[in-house]
Amino acid sequence: MLYDPAMPRKTEHPTGSMIVEYRAFIERITWYSLGIVNVWADVNHSEKRMGDAIGSGTACTWKGHKLILTAAHVVGNAEPERLAFLLRVDDAINWEGMGKPEKVVQRVSLPIEKIVRCKEHDLAAIVLRSDQLADNRIQFCELPKQLRRSRTLRTKGKLILHGFPYDRVFSVSERRAANASVNYLAAKPTILHAPVAGPPSKPLASRYNPHRDVLVKYEPPEANMRPEGFSGAAAWCKRRVHSGTIWTASPMLFGVQTDAFMTSKLLLIVGAPTIREFLEQSF
Repeated sequence: MLYDPAMPRKTEHPTGSMIVEYRAFIERITWYSLGIVNVWADVNHSEKRMGDAIGSGTACTWKGHKLILTAAHVVGNAEPERLAFLLRVDDAINWEGMGKPEKVVQRVSLPIEKIVRCKEHDLAAIVLRSDQLADNRIQFCELPKQLRRSRTLRTKGKLILHGFPYDRVFSVSERRAANASVNYLAAKPTILHAPVAGPPSKPLASRYNPHRDVLVKYEPPEANMRPEGFSGAAAWCKRRVHSGTIWTASPMLFGVQTDAFMTSKLLLIVGAPTIREFLEQSF
């Protein structure tokens, strides 16, 4: 994973301390984040083409269960064997790049026990078999400990999403078989800084519930980047109060991104209270 925020490297200045804290925060959430591949879910009948659909998810624990929290439409009606996952590549982010080639790793299967869906709120939990989990490059966010209790921020600021946008999927190789062409693709994870938006100036689609959801501005790092692929990604914020004298990165799960209103350039985030209700009713 390569990130290049073009920031200075000194840490003795307060600005430097903020950079160190920001990077520690990002490092932590990338351990929780993963890509979800819905195999052969993208079907184009007019072009006679089939492909994999990609979304994002967050590895969490809840009441002894290990699960991947995502949006329901990311998994759709797929059976567990039709899902694959993209895990973290490196032990640490290569922030400056340093000209090193990016690693490409194969998607992996995870031992899925069941998939719990809530179509009303577009949420899903992919429950894993804990006793069959290998030593994968994945860490689990502790819920409800790291789940925000409200859907408001104390101060105006930005939420942070780590997802797998479709526009950053690229071809690795191609193979031809009979009368078909098979393309092998790779996905590059991306950080998205999303400022919380005020009330919409115009009515939005009925999918938006102001008592449940939060709207954020869609400001991608590349002007024409589409939001597809961020679906299911967690929206993170900082913990309000830190305990102890030593600072540690303590990201709080604020919500899950489930929808986009591109005319208004807004993303819909299902807030933490609804996520808590979904998990409490499911387990």
